[in-house]
Amino acid sequence: MYSNVTIAALSLSLMLGACASNIHRNDADADPYENMNRKIFAFNDKVYENVYFPIARGYRKITNQDVRNRVSNFVDNIEEPITAANYILQLKPKAAGISVARFAVNSTLGLAGTFDVATGWGLGLERTNANTTMASWCMADGPYVVVPFVGPGTARSFAGMVADSAADPVYWATYKDANIHDKATYGFAAVKYTDKINSLMDLYTGFKEDSVDLYATLRSAYLQNQRKLKCRFADESDDTSHFDFEFDEDMED
Repeated sequence: MYSNVTIAALSLSLMLGACASNIHRNDADADPYENMNRKIFAFNDKVYENVYFPIARGYRKITNQDVRNRVSNFVDNIEEPITAANYILQLKPKAAGISVARFAVNSTLGLAGTFDVATGWGLGLERTNANTTMASWCMADGPYVVVPFVGPGTARSFAGMVADSAADPVYWATYKDANIHDKATYGFAAVKYTDKINSLMDLYTGFKEDSVDLYATLRSAYLQNQRKLKCRFADESDDTSHFDFEFDEDMED
């Protein structure tokens, strides 16, 4: 299983991390390792431009938009059980039920999820993850860090990435069948991260073209998104209540 977690580290999905908790620290305070992070960021930029993005361009060259849409729908559908599980842990039964229904509809009528039939039935796609789950239970973000080959995140978001990878439905569905287990696991990982890279390449390139300091721009965008979620136990009028305790900043991902 941990081989799959290693592959997950190739994901660019953490470039602009989708969600986490509200953190009321300015960007500099949230980034205590900025000097080191900037060096890793410069290394990652070369990896993106010389390895990941050429893969995405090759993918676009041999496919059309319709094929890429089918692949994206397939990946979203395979990950739907992870979404449902996280909604359950967030104590959101209605959202979990919608996610389960989406998986059932799209896996059958949607031809293994390649077509998003469920959205047309009023069951829209709503993503969540373990990072969001931990934020909802008041776990602090920890320091902002940039990881080689991956991108930016926080201690909590990387822990969430590992937790979601450990729940990979493809891994567990093929766990007992040694003949297809590795092929299915690695094959899906390759498809998933090619799709993720393709979806983020234009966004990253746009930021790069428009930013005087790309590192600071992406850090600000990431942390602003991190601030969107609040602890479920916090008073809505008190945005700081779940950051009253210290997070171990020596934690290693």
